[in-house]
Amino acid sequence: MMIDYAEHAVSRMRHRAVSKLNVEETIRNPDISFISRLGRSTVLREYGDKFLKVIYEKSNDKITVITVY
Repeated sequence: MMIDYAEHAVSRMRHRAVSKLNVEETIRNPDISFISRLGRSTVLREYGDKFLKVIYEKSNDKITVITVY
């Protein structure tokens, strides 16, 4: 499945020094996942003593990452 990144997500990733590899790993193998506002998917994965939170939208064959915490 193709993963695309919104401009906001790319900006947040740069600001927080988060790699695409970590974002994609979190989407594919989350520790926690749930549906949030507006029907968006939210996934979390623990990396050491921190969590990576990714919010994305999924359509037919594409995932669009909205933001990253």
